[in-house]
Amino acid sequence: MSIKKLREDFVSGKLDLENYYNELIKKIESKKDLNIFISFNKEDIYIQINNLKEKAKNKKFGKLFGVPVTLKDNISYDRLKMTCGSKALEDFNPVFNATVTKKLLEEDAIILGKTNMDEFAMGSSSETSYFGVTKNPLDTNLIPGGSSSGSAASIAAEICPISLGSDTGGSVRQPASYCNVYGYMPSYGTISRYGVVSMSNTLDQVGILANSVEDILYTTNLLGGYDKNDMTSTLNENINFKLDDSFNLKNKKIGVINLDSFELEKEVCDDYNKAVDNIKKLGADIIELDFKYLKHSTSIYSVVMSTEVSSNMSRFDGIRYGYLTDNYSTTEDLYINTRSESFGEETQRRIAMGTLFLAAENDQKLYKQGLKVRQLMSKEFDKKFEEVDFILTPTTTNLPYEIGSRKEDPLATYDSGTFNVPVNLCGLCCISIPVRKGISGSIQFIGKRYDDENILNAAYCYERSSN
Repeated sequence: MSIKKLREDFVSGKLDLENYYNELIKKIESKKDLNIFISFNKEDIYIQINNLKEKAKNKKFGKLFGVPVTLKDNISYDRLKMTCGSKALEDFNPVFNATVTKKLLEEDAIILGKTNMDEFAMGSSSETSYFGVTKNPLDTNLIPGGSSSGSAASIAAEICPISLGSDTGGSVRQPASYCNVYGYMPSYGTISRYGVVSMSNTLDQVGILANSVEDILYTTNLLGGYDKNDMTSTLNENINFKLDDSFNLKNKKIGVINLDSFELEKEVCDDYNKAVDNIKKLGADIIELDFKYLKHSTSIYSVVMSTEVSSNMSRFDGIRYGYLTDNYSTTEDLYINTRSESFGEETQRRIAMGTLFLAAENDQKLYKQGLKVRQLMSKEFDKKFEEVDFILTPTTTNLPYEIGSRKEDPLATYDSGTFNVPVNLCGLCCISIPVRKGISGSIQFIGKRYDDENILNAAYCYERSSN
């Protein structure tokens, strides 16, 4: 059921709020073994329901009236803890709402809870979470992807129709692909990041997970727009994307990539080729593109991301908030022991990498080179968009793997992101769409910056033809 229809049923009284949530809470409790939530409070849900009942007496209904939403646990909601999946913030209670949370509540959505995630969004499997791994609802032996693990799983488990995550290098789109749902990363600045714990400032975006393009577009219009608290947000006061039923892909130029030079699992490759064939049938002109820098995307990402992580993570020292060690006699001991005891291995690894890349002893050579190649990649994408309307790639290079099977491989966290991270590095917009039901490959429509409305319409056109 679409979120518009669900809202209409609540407004008309066809669905009773309390009965609906009684059943939904039972469903959530029956799926506890999936480990989707870090924070889930039934009392808070019923407080929200009672608030909506009072508003309904005055015939006041927000555009998300009664719609259940989950939030990744790096998005601030002042009635629940915000842990970022880490021991460092295990008992941290935020004192204000993120802008996106505020907007959801203003439109009368109901916040179900805070979802599990890789620690500080560093990971792509949920296995780095201090609170344990989330299981993939499609196959509980498999990872759900990450770092927005619980967000994707909450959609796939049919707990809610919409979830918010964050996407730094595919952290919305990759788990969307693994859990066979839709994942959208808007152009940089479209949705405010105020109140969202940053991993990498120039890469992070709030993303949306759902079961349809229509639900994603509807939610984007409610959440997007200028925010005085976020200096990187768009200058457009409001976002007003529209779905055009007459939009079609006939004669649209769609760039595709020759996959021979990339390491992809056969099933992912087959699903991608199947999608390209379907798009050809819709009348699109398929143009094969040759990229010089794309194969270096994960290397560039590793350098840029980890240097920004090194800087951002310096605030988590246990002095002002968060975990504080009992084992120290000097200030140096306090910092070292607090961070060693509260950060997981992957977080420590990325901080160490970033500190190395920023070291003055080697004049920050790798970091500076990474920024140069990032700029070259961005210019290359701009050039390609002079030739084509959209670019189509697989979302990931592989299918979800068994939980625990790659935990000892520190590079596994980057394996799937070859086609994800360029979108973040270049500030583009993108949406991941499943090719077929079940564990399968997905495709992503990539558009130039601020071309979100067109990529959403292209995805909508493909979605309708697939259905």
